[in-house]
Amino acid sequence: MWFCTPKGGIPIVAIFTSTLQEAIRKKTLIVMGVVTGLYLIFWTLMVNYFPNSSITHGMTLDQFRLFAIQMVSKMGFQFSAMLIALLTIMLGSGTISTEMETGLIQGVLSRPIRRYEYVLGKFFGLVLIACAFATILYMLILVIGAVFGLSTFTSLTFSQIFMGWVLYLLLPIAILCLTVYGSVSMKAVPNGILMIFIYILGNVGGMVEMIGQFLNRNSIIGTGIFISLISPFQTIYNTMERVIVPNSQIAGNVMSGASMSGSGEPASVWMFVYIGLYMIGFLFLAIHRFSRKDIS
Repeated sequence: MWFCTPKGGIPIVAIFTSTLQEAIRKKTLIVMGVVTGLYLIFWTLMVNYFPNSSITHGMTLDQFRLFAIQMVSKMGFQFSAMLIALLTIMLGSGTISTEMETGLIQGVLSRPIRRYEYVLGKFFGLVLIACAFATILYMLILVIGAVFGLSTFTSLTFSQIFMGWVLYLLLPIAILCLTVYGSVSMKAVPNGILMIFIYILGNVGGMVEMIGQFLNRNSIIGTGIFISLISPFQTIYNTMERVIVPNSQIAGNVMSGASMSGSGEPASVWMFVYIGLYMIGFLFLAIHRFSRKDIS
């Protein structure tokens, strides 16, 4: 049996450790590592070529270079956040449901462990893996950008880097809270598909809100906000982007303060209070639902 609780041991730590070992053995991390490596190579080529292009599309050379630097910087974080979200969903969608389907969970719960310890052990194990992967990717993007002398990276202060990193980590943690609840409630494949849909829905919400502001239609803005409440993940990313790649001069004017996926006004403190309650709420629901689930 992969799981055991030694005498005097802490069950939640044993679940946490076994979750780490199980995730490391899976090919998911290897596949996502390869995909991430290919993406970093592609992004490095873009960083090297795009800002130094001789085709300026009517701008002065300095204006185009500033615009290009802003664009490739935003692209680096935008698609890396998508990779982190995809990895998180792939790891978390079947973390509990797979063990229920295979019957492995019966052997685990026959030992001296409470059900909430099982859920929390799974959750924190996945959090560590997702955050470690996100931290490595975050630092690689910053290092590559600094090596190629992108002003958006070389001008960053420590507080910007730290706050951007915290928000970057908040994204997979928030996704995991919802994904673990889904893993308790449904099978791995439907859960994964639903989580991907909800993540994409957040991007749509940002676009809808931005369109509503452009058209000055409160009803459209309200629809975008409602979608963002269902899927607040893009709000987290947009805030991180505003911290780490603040718009300026020609790039800011051209992009109108929006990220590549569309965004409205900066998120308020109350929105992040809601996000905190959203995360705690779904984690609590996962524990509550699992505690009442018939495991037989």
